[in-house]
Amino acid sequence: MLGLCQRAGKAASGDLAAVQALKKGKGNLLILADDVSDRTREKFLGLATRFGVPCYCVGTRDELGDALGKAHRAAVVIQSRDFTKGIVGILVKEGLTPVTGRG
Repeated sequence: MLGLCQRAGKAASGDLAAVQALKKGKGNLLILADDVSDRTREKFLGLATRFGVPCYCVGTRDELGDALGKAHRAAVVIQSRDFTKGIVGILVKEGLTPVTGRG
């Protein structure tokens, strides 16, 4: 699903792009790698809370990058409500709950 989202141009991945998408109010969902540093985790969780974006911690940086067809990525911001619904549906089926933000 992340690969489809990337090809549709509805995913902002990497630190800078993800931060910019959140600050511009374009984010509907934040996916954060489980293996990010504490500093990165705090930064993104703070932004997600500030802008009311649900955040899930899933996989490693390498796994997120592979899913997007890119190098490793710490954060991915989904910029589509439809993709967000689909991805959250999959995450909920896997038993995951949001870390912060609305959800």
